[in-house]
Amino acid sequence: MEVVRTYGKAYGQCINFDKSSLLFGKRINAATRQEIKDTLGIHNDGGMGKYLGIPEDISGSKCKLFAFLKDNLMHRVNGWTGRWLSKGVNEVMIKSILLALPTYVMSTFLLPLEICENLASAIAQFWWSSNPPKRRIHWAKWEKVCLPKEEGGIGFRLIYEFNLELLAKQLWRLVQYPDSLVARVLRGRYYRTTSPLRAISTSSPSYVWTIISAARKLLLLGIRQKIQYGYDVRVWEDPCIPTTPARPARLVAPVMHLNMRVSDLINQESKEWDA
Repeated sequence: MEVVRTYGKAYGQCINFDKSSLLFGKRINAATRQEIKDTLGIHNDGGMGKYLGIPEDISGSKCKLFAFLKDNLMHRVNGWTGRWLSKGVNEVMIKSILLALPTYVMSTFLLPLEICENLASAIAQFWWSSNPPKRRIHWAKWEKVCLPKEEGGIGFRLIYEFNLELLAKQLWRLVQYPDSLVARVLRGRYYRTTSPLRAISTSSPSYVWTIISAARKLLLLGIRQKIQYGYDVRVWEDPCIPTTPARPARLVAPVMHLNMRVSDLINQESKEWDA
């Protein structure tokens, strides 16, 4: 409350507690909830609305939670039907509008496969038939249509793969900006003594950390560990050899030192490889 009052004095913007609400986790008992409400002066329960287009409460069925994405997409498509748009215009509409509609949500959450398939199905129907609900023959698989143009496709995005790419970008930001607030919070909870790029078994991880971790495999396909001094690079586990994709050293004989670092292979005086 002292922080809130300080903010109000500095910016002249006071919080309206009558319009504010609190969202509690399932493990918070009723007595603690009431104590927090009385202390803050906020007595409304939240979680039923949306913030920046994203549901406040992400518990329960994820298919029901993100069903609004298809509704939004169909609402946009229905406004275009019956206009007999050319294929060129349809391509621009799909790439610039339809595929961009769920981007903000996908940059934060991993959509269920069912939702991704529903979105792809609605876009495919619009592509092959500009005048729904009339259905026309789909002359090619959607995966083939989504190939780059130089490979014979149209260049549409595969929604689930694009979702993973956006989440991989969030994971990469944790690596690039380790002193950011969100990185420090997640590091204190999930990877205190290691890197977010390494698989870590945790008890009861949050939904946000689970979906960010889902993009780890994709991210590891395109990055390589820098050697520098080699103290933090593990010879048999970290992808440090510059192949495509990068890989760790391969075993050709029984290994005596499983935790060997690359620094063990460097002459520390001459700073060259110790042949």
